[in-house]
Amino acid sequence: MRICAPGALWRAMGVGLLLTLSLPLAAKETLSVAWSPWPPFSQIDERGELTGLDVALTRQILHKAGLTPQFRNLPWARALHLVEQQQLDLAMGALETPQRRQFARFSAPYRRASFVLLSNAPIPGHVDRWQGIRRLTDLCGQTQLRLGKLRGTRPAPLTAACPALRFATEYNSDERLIELLLARRLDGVIMEWQYANYRLTQLGANRYIRCQLLLHRQPVSLMFAKDAVSEPELARIDAAIATLPPPSQAFAPPRCRFDGSQTPDDDTLGQPAF
Repeated sequence: MRICAPGALWRAMGVGLLLTLSLPLAAKETLSVAWSPWPPFSQIDERGELTGLDVALTRQILHKAGLTPQFRNLPWARALHLVEQQQLDLAMGALETPQRRQFARFSAPYRRASFVLLSNAPIPGHVDRWQGIRRLTDLCGQTQLRLGKLRGTRPAPLTAACPALRFATEYNSDERLIELLLARRLDGVIMEWQYANYRLTQLGANRYIRCQLLLHRQPVSLMFAKDAVSEPELARIDAAIATLPPPSQAFAPPRCRFDGSQTPDDDTLGQPAF
């Protein structure tokens, strides 16, 4: 039997170590996934189980790609920080931005989020601040409307070109926006449609709310820490997304007075959103 000299053995071990370090790290089969209460996208149901549209789609996509999600309840800001620090593998429902691309990778979009401007229905005999606003240009030129939006919301192109929307007052939570809208302390709020619909229906207030403007439909993706998955696995994830069925009509945006590009006909003004 041939025995290597000690020096040759160490050289062989060193070459092997260098080859090992040069190979790409294998992605994890189980991925840590952030979630926070955001019905109907992620929530705990009456049986105490995690459910919701994002949760269901993420499970389906990852399982088809041969991966297993392990969900962690984390506030969104904390989840972003942990993805950036490579201490969390995945955040759901993320908007791809140049800033985030510096520390994360994104799947293909797996759904779209609809952002709308909601208002109260007028009360007979009371001042209707929306009276006389018949075109989008009328809305953008308004200085008397009290509008609110979630703090840190990124303006859509339409918002940036519309002063009334661009200078909406910022609040820390969607729950606060709904509270102020129902109390008529705000004339309108900019919100994600599905959450607003869910919460207002819960409160029995959906019949008193109207959609004034469909701002935009924003594609959202799965956001991965850079080393969480390999390129072949990301390709399998995108392939799984491509096989998803068309979204349910239950998740379609509402009919609004303005869609951002058209002037409504007279007989469509003031129709309820819900």
